[in-house]
Amino acid sequence: MLLLLVISAISGVFAQEKTDAMLFGDVKSLKTKEHIPYATISVKGTNMGTVADGTGHFKLAHLPVGKVTIVAQAVGYKSQEKEVVMEKGKALDIFFKLGDDVFNLGQIVVTGTRSEHFIKDVPVRTEVITAKAIENKNANNLYEALEGIPGVRVENQCQYCNFTMVRMQGLGAEHTQVLINGQPMYSGLAGVYGLQQMSTVDIDKIEVVKGAGSALYGSGAVAGAINIVTKEPGFEPSTMLDVQLGNYKTNKYDVSSSIRNEKGNIGLNVFAQHYAEDAIDETGPGLSRDEVMNKDGVSDRVMTNLNNLGFGLYIANALLKNDKLTILGKSVFEKREGGTMTDDYYRNPLTDGTENITTDRYETSLSYSKIINTKSEINFNLAYVNHNRNATNDSYLGDYMVTHNDSVPDLRNMRPYLANENSITSTMSFNTTLGKHSLIIGLQIFYDKLEESGMYIVVEESSLYLGQSYRSVADKSAREFGIFVQDEWAITEKLMIVPGVRFDNHHSGEEYSADQQVFASDNFPKTNFDETAINPRLAVKYEISEKFTLRSNAGTGFRAPYGFSEDLHLCSGSPRVWKSSDLDPETSLSYNLSADYYGEKIRVGINLFRTDLKDKIGFIDADAEVAALGYDYQWKNIDDAFVRGAELSVMANLAKNLDMGVDLTYNQGEYKNMREDWIGTLYESESKYISRFPTTTGNLRLEYSPKTWTFSLSGNYQGTMYIDYYNEDIDPDLGDQSKIKKTDPFMLLNARISKKLNLVKLYAGVNNIFNYVQDERHLDDAAFMYAPVYGTMFYGGVSISIIH
Repeated sequence: MLLLLVISAISGVFAQEKTDAMLFGDVKSLKTKEHIPYATISVKGTNMGTVADGTGHFKLAHLPVGKVTIVAQAVGYKSQEKEVVMEKGKALDIFFKLGDDVFNLGQIVVTGTRSEHFIKDVPVRTEVITAKAIENKNANNLYEALEGIPGVRVENQCQYCNFTMVRMQGLGAEHTQVLINGQPMYSGLAGVYGLQQMSTVDIDKIEVVKGAGSALYGSGAVAGAINIVTKEPGFEPSTMLDVQLGNYKTNKYDVSSSIRNEKGNIGLNVFAQHYAEDAIDETGPGLSRDEVMNKDGVSDRVMTNLNNLGFGLYIANALLKNDKLTILGKSVFEKREGGTMTDDYYRNPLTDGTENITTDRYETSLSYSKIINTKSEINFNLAYVNHNRNATNDSYLGDYMVTHNDSVPDLRNMRPYLANENSITSTMSFNTTLGKHSLIIGLQIFYDKLEESGMYIVVEESSLYLGQSYRSVADKSAREFGIFVQDEWAITEKLMIVPGVRFDNHHSGEEYSADQQVFASDNFPKTNFDETAINPRLAVKYEISEKFTLRSNAGTGFRAPYGFSEDLHLCSGSPRVWKSSDLDPETSLSYNLSADYYGEKIRVGINLFRTDLKDKIGFIDADAEVAALGYDYQWKNIDDAFVRGAELSVMANLAKNLDMGVDLTYNQGEYKNMREDWIGTLYESESKYISRFPTTTGNLRLEYSPKTWTFSLSGNYQGTMYIDYYNEDIDPDLGDQSKIKKTDPFMLLNARISKKLNLVKLYAGVNNIFNYVQDERHLDDAAFMYAPVYGTMFYGGVSISIIH
């Protein structure tokens, strides 16, 4: 109520003048000459706009008097601008003809600056994955949707549970902020398995901004931000059904529907997806591809049953004139099972070698925006996430058997790892235009509470409590408060600079306890971490010509370790991690320089990047002093590091209905010093290179769309990289020592074909056409993965689109 009173008061102060200057017109396709329904018409440099009706006609009232620029845009078409001179009390006609948008330059993006821009005009370089691109690559989840983006690499990091993560320009998931409609709702627990759990059925597009992001998004945006933008209801009632079947029972069932009221100001989306995968066993341990291509009875892909269900309610003029209220809700339920497949041994969650993980996730958000006048807007967002995990693996069972002469524990004493995370995020911002300046000021509050518990065994042979079982409990919390300011200063029509800065205060704490005494001390010291950071950023855009644009971007960033991180996913139970108050935050300095050419038939982009990390934080075994306090692991500032590289991308319309995209990225990433755990080994010099960072990556995309057919071919190239192998159970037949492996380059090819028959679309495809698999496997190191561990996958399906 207080917020509404404030907004109402501001609206009164900045009330829009009623000029009776009217504009009437229509929007047509330049190619077909037919009207384009529901095109968007706006007044450039203001918040004024409207949507054409189903026949492509529109009207705008009370426009500013004088010279104004009117912009027409529609999905799949290039935007068009026209200047008109408006007079008080008079009406004008205006007509638009929009050409096809082959390179998606008409897409509006917001992530780079928290303000709307056409992708061609945005001052901070932004890449977009459209709904069409998601469909053509048959991406069923966020993990698959992010494949094939220059500078972005998604990878599987666990041979047993199939945990996935995203890397941006060589930096790990802990440096990349994943947003949902601009809000940081991708919680710590979601960082493990979340990429595969987030369905694409409700995704309209994904915006990717690489480089310094902490000036707008705070801790965690060192490498940049990935923003998932969800679908809004269409202006015509519609329902979409999709059924897809594949080998190894890889099946998907989608349904989505949208509707608006007759007035058009209230819309509702509902969607659901059921996705299932059977367990796969195609490969096993070995030192060559011939050896690896033998089944070992252990799942290479876990069995998965995943359900996504949600809704979106959109109300224009909900509380006040020219406002918009959006309420979103979503639930995710997943169960994944893996392990020894013989006689369905893995279906028993309490057996050795078994992974059994259940996830329940509930998220909801409320967004409210109010246009104050033609130049100003206020936005408020509130988001809540509840994320739960119940996970059973064999670590407790295995440790019990080792310390009890191969006997097994009483079933009644067995417990899974349990985690419950609750997070709340609230963001409020005010945007206004003052002459050549577009200003934004905002504040953001984040609170997270994570409770964990798990079973442990004392395995230290020198301990008086050797073999003793105990339950470990962790209580973790974090709060962050941030204020950000940014100015988009259009110095000339060609030159824009965007300075911005953000102030953040971070506090997090962790407290551990055990249900009985198993260490010399009864109490574990609490850990607390407090940090205040100021992170500036400066972006510059210069349009050399209508088709050639230069951009640069430099800024600082910071990261504070907290909660459940990607490093902990291989640790069973609730591992006690010491986070010293003396730990320094990880800080960064990032630079990006890019040049883009936007031609009629070709688009070329070059992007140079570098990020310097200071006091990089690592997750290591507890040293003797910390272990004496009862902790298993610790966060530590391990070294400084850098990543740098160059990206080249080309998109071309080769012929009628034939499009091509190709990109190549060169990377380099190194620590300042050799890594401590490899000093004195044969791999000391190799340890300086950042693991899992390929020297080169590339992507290829070909699409041919004659009439109602679409043929797609995509390829993903991965060059050589270094990856650590830690040998826990020495086996002379499979290599008798830990090592750093330099992998061989490889390329994966995928193909898809679809045919549209009125309301029905038939499609089929194949992934990993040439059946490529990893050429070396060691099962004692779950994270030793750098390529597919199973081969070719086939699928086919039918989708039905119904316009009511």
